[in-house]
Amino acid sequence: MPQVDVRSLSVCIQALQTAIKHNDFLSQSATVDADDYEESSYMFELELAKLVKLYRQEEADGNVNIPLAELLKPPFDSQNA
Repeated sequence: MPQVDVRSLSVCIQALQTAIKHNDFLSQSATVDADDYEESSYMFELELAKLVKLYRQEEADGNVNIPLAELLKPPFDSQNA
């Protein structure tokens, strides 16, 4: 298995959470196509779930400095990815 850079992983998790929130905000515009919004939201959430899974593995191995519970902000803190 390739070595994971946990710092980069934590930054990516935080960035995806922010991207999803911004995507939700942008979706409120009348000019946004509903299908495009759904597709991008699904893509972001799927990638976030993958990164959370990797982070959990690293956390279980004791390789992280920040607990996952502190990285995930509402509503993402209740994900069971």
